[in-house]
Amino acid sequence: MSGGTAVAVWLLVAVLLVVAELLTLAFVALYFAVGAVGAAIAGGLGANVGIQLAVFGIVSLASLFLTRSPLRRALSRTPTVVSNAPTVVGKRAVVTRPILEGPGQRGQVRVGTEEWSARGESENAIVEGTTVEVVAIDGVSLIVRPV
Repeated sequence: MSGGTAVAVWLLVAVLLVVAELLTLAFVALYFAVGAVGAAIAGGLGANVGIQLAVFGIVSLASLFLTRSPLRRALSRTPTVVSNAPTVVGKRAVVTRPILEGPGQRGQVRVGTEEWSARGESENAIVEGTTVEVVAIDGVSLIVRPV
């Protein structure tokens, strides 16, 4: 393969590997894309196909083993976002969309200025305009009971 053709082929391989990484988010194909860029550089400098393949393998594996673990550790140390959601437990709210009778039926309540999805503590209906007390949070819904 001539220098220009080798560079084009390896850069195409690198682009395809970056696309594969974006589609899978496995955090592996990116290292092989780096290896392909290394092989493209080697091809551009006139190295034969055997050297290009060796550069591809060595650069890919070296970048994988030297950076993957430290990067994964750094990314896993992202701070937890603290929410003030638990502060609504015990507060009063007003039903703005009725909670229908039955298991799992949801309506909406306003706590202060915030609108929340809500369901009743019991399976009884709660009509719009009723004042309720927030007794718990289940996922993104409040559990309420009439006051």
